[in-house]
Amino acid sequence: MNLHATAFTTPSTHLPLAVPSPGQTRAAQVMNPLPQPLFVLQPNRRLLFANSCAEQLLTQGRARLRESHLMSLGQLDAPRLGELLQMARLGSSSHTGLWFAPELVTGWLHTSPLAASIAQASDWSEDCLLLSVHLDQPALTQPARIDALTRQCRLSQAERHVLMLLADGDTVEDVAERLGLCVSTVRSHVRNLLGKTQARSLMQLLRWTGSAGALPH
Repeated sequence: MNLHATAFTTPSTHLPLAVPSPGQTRAAQVMNPLPQPLFVLQPNRRLLFANSCAEQLLTQGRARLRESHLMSLGQLDAPRLGELLQMARLGSSSHTGLWFAPELVTGWLHTSPLAASIAQASDWSEDCLLLSVHLDQPALTQPARIDALTRQCRLSQAERHVLMLLADGDTVEDVAERLGLCVSTVRSHVRNLLGKTQARSLMQLLRWTGSAGALPH
């Protein structure tokens, strides 16, 4: 977001900006050149600043605003973003898996309190929070991604086990046989996985885990 502009436009949102203070201009000079998207928000998801890379996410529809509040980022909806911001407000920084449909671009969201020195220099309140998006980290291993999903989406051990086997290339029938379950039970676990992760399809979910195997039937 160019702080010298009076507004920017997303596909569904016009967000008027106040005239930047000298402190905010200095913050923009520091954060705009950085290669990762950066958002500065209040705990209620109200957007105060987005650097140039973050503005691209908004323009592309990968992040969405409504009445100047961040409503979604990748597959993360407003309630989940609110949870992450409240955790950061209490001092618990987090790394959360991200994916963006339909391109299936993946990455991580780091949520943390904004450095007090930046908040003070920019005339922002001390409770401001920083969201930093790191796109495309193919070096992340499949188990690391599944572990991140398990923590982030509160997967049960059974759901995690099913996901691990599917990501390894097993079919639903293979998973049922290996775990001694009915195929219908495995399919129920798959439905729960899609619901909890907010993935639109099993293909999307397996692509995010780094699986190169064929889509199970």
